[in-house]
Amino acid sequence: MKKQRLFYLDFIRAMALACILIVHFNATVTGYFTMPHKLFTSTLPLGIYLGDFGSSLFFIVSGASLALTVPLDQSPVQFYKKRARAVYPLFWLAWFVVFAFRFVTKPGSFGGARTVTLVLTALGLDNFAVAAGWVGMDFACVGEWFLGSILFLYALFPLLQRAMRKHLVLTWAVTLTVCIPVHLMGWDARLVAVHIPEFLFGMTFLTLGKKAQYLLAPVLLLAGAAAQRLDGKITCALVSMTVFILLALAAPLLERPWPCAVGARLAKISYAVFLVHHVLIQDMAAHFDLGALSRRDTAFLFVIYLAATFAAAEALLWLQRTLRTAVAAMCPRNN
Repeated sequence: MKKQRLFYLDFIRAMALACILIVHFNATVTGYFTMPHKLFTSTLPLGIYLGDFGSSLFFIVSGASLALTVPLDQSPVQFYKKRARAVYPLFWLAWFVVFAFRFVTKPGSFGGARTVTLVLTALGLDNFAVAAGWVGMDFACVGEWFLGSILFLYALFPLLQRAMRKHLVLTWAVTLTVCIPVHLMGWDARLVAVHIPEFLFGMTFLTLGKKAQYLLAPVLLLAGAAAQRLDGKITCALVSMTVFILLALAAPLLERPWPCAVGARLAKISYAVFLVHHVLIQDMAAHFDLGALSRRDTAFLFVIYLAATFAAAEALLWLQRTLRTAVAAMCPRNN
């Protein structure tokens, strides 16, 4: 039986998506923050970077969504197969379209990339590898470092799910004991360890009652403020957990037919948007003198960027459906 959608997860995913869309637009039109902001700020209270905040919300939502939808008796092999089918076909399709376009329109743009790094691209780890410092340049075309990080979290999910079922407190204790030192020492290039507790929090949130949520929110916020001197990403993780709780509590006020329909559609298209948005704004911004770009024209560009991003995401999903239908027609399964 299909499980009921939780509106607050769609709502928070939409908020996270908005953060990512804004921060990459803002980064691009300011020459990666070398010029003044014209529309949006990229720094939130407590010095939190908007991109980190949006990513943290995504990690929390991902943990909650998987905990909600993955049966306890599903084997790790079945889980990994389903995640691979959900992640890779659309990624490979988007990558091929962008690679082909760039290869033809910008000859030599991949000349400095080593052929061996195509393996990283095939695994969806290309941008992650650049962010981690594994390679200086590769064949990265679509997506972000975020995809590599979420793939590592997917790999851990079956273990975390079973550990939570047996002993929740011990699972949290081991997770924090391992992840905090790894993050602070930078052994993971600060790309994974700090997000494992966020992911686990999303999984745990489904088990919390309303009273526990009300009590936990201010505790996490105070802990986030206290952690500001220790590490900015830990502060971001704690504040993101707080905001997740507050948005989940506020979501019922917006739970009407049309917000639910919009939220469900955004949830369905969010991965495609995530894949295409950054390459689109980079290509658009290349046609402008960013230093001379006025606030009004920046606003126009933002609207066009959003329209183009969602149109491209819908086109990408349509192309995927068309190819699947064609392949199914050519290779029918025996009943």
